[in-house]
Amino acid sequence: MTTDIQNGFYTLEKTFPLTMLGKDPDYAIKPAYLLDLMQETASRNIKNTPFGNVELNNEGLGWFLVRYRIEFDKYPINLEEITIKTENRGTMRQTAYRDFEVRTCDGERLLRATTSWLMVDLKTKSLVNIEQKFPEIIKFQKREDDLQLRKLKTLTTWDSEKIFHVRYDDLDMNGHVNNVVYITWALETLDYDFRKKHKLKNIDIYFKHEVRYGQDIISCLSFEKENNTSNHMIKLAQTGEEVCLIRAEFD
Repeated sequence: MTTDIQNGFYTLEKTFPLTMLGKDPDYAIKPAYLLDLMQETASRNIKNTPFGNVELNNEGLGWFLVRYRIEFDKYPINLEEITIKTENRGTMRQTAYRDFEVRTCDGERLLRATTSWLMVDLKTKSLVNIEQKFPEIIKFQKREDDLQLRKLKTLTTWDSEKIFHVRYDDLDMNGHVNNVVYITWALETLDYDFRKKHKLKNIDIYFKHEVRYGQDIISCLSFEKENNTSNHMIKLAQTGEEVCLIRAEFD
């Protein structure tokens, strides 16, 4: 069972049971599974609003996640459920912002996250001015304790790479690769023993371009041994176009 708690128009808390499918060999939650639950919470929060998925699809519009910053207080291990709180922080011109907190059932905070989103006309691929389209959406106001979205640099050299083929099951409702798949492509370049010994502390993601069914991608890794930090670049194999950058810090 899951529990939804609606705290006003812009905030939602949802409790999820954690299945075995979403846990790794150490009973830690898989990063892609965690992001999927956060994305589900965000989707439920906007479902019954004028800018929800159904309403946007009827107008040929869609939300596109651009940037992620996650800071872990404690990585979720050996848990049966988690509670995710999401807050729509409003818009600033063409960009919308959304925050997250994840806690244990006892209220212990596991992580904070902040994200930025764009709205796109799916037919013309042009950006929509959200403030003009939905003037009822609140305007973004900065807070003292806000997390900062980080700028990520492209990789010019890397230590290793892997090739992945886009499967049908990688796609979302818009027909392109779901955001959570990119983190799997990135972390699969890391050594098995390293993944067993270390868990994420912080992660930054920058989604640049969509990827579609049947394409091949190359996941490139540059690793900083001195601080257990991995830098990732995901690009299309056919054209070399850069589609995603990720920087992950481990304990």
